[in-house]
Amino acid sequence: MTKDIIHQVGSDEEIMRFTFELGQLKREARRGWQRIGESPESVAEHSQRAACLGYLIAHREGFADPNLIATMILFHDIQETRVGDIDKIQRRYLKIDQRAAISGQTAGLGLAGELIFKMWLEVELGETEAAIIAKDAEILEMVFTARELVVKGNKQAQEWIDSSRQRLKTKTAKELLEEVNGADPSEWWKEIGNLQPLT
Repeated sequence: MTKDIIHQVGSDEEIMRFTFELGQLKREARRGWQRIGESPESVAEHSQRAACLGYLIAHREGFADPNLIATMILFHDIQETRVGDIDKIQRRYLKIDQRAAISGQTAGLGLAGELIFKMWLEVELGETEAAIIAKDAEILEMVFTARELVVKGNKQAQEWIDSSRQRLKTKTAKELLEEVNGADPSEWWKEIGNLQPLT
């Protein structure tokens, strides 16, 4: 491998180390749900659906580069392999240096690592259009999960939906929240099941 390529993305060893570490996200539970007796998803599962949603919101909002939004979201929670998914209750009492965690994760990845860190920081600061869309997508993904829990019978999850309303900033996310609030999460597969056979 040439020095130029290593500068761009790091050595084979660094890429492998980073990728194995990302695997931890499949085992890291989203802890906030545990406050209402649920554990519906891992950090990886949340990030994947939020990234897809962010891509769609970006298109609806007319953002020039929807791929950027999806990428920002995919990398935004990776530091949770090292510090865990800290919910709002824990944040009142714990000081967690997420910046140091993600800086350590990406240090060996050359320019690619620098760009990952830059995207993470942009979302954290929440000042750019891209960051606002990315954050809305992450919040709205939680709303979709909460709606699934409400339909299963967990009434406390409705509070998560209601409290998210004031946090959303994009027109698209606000509209989707209102639609999700009364939606049937199973409608997509029920509709497919009712389709007539193709002739």
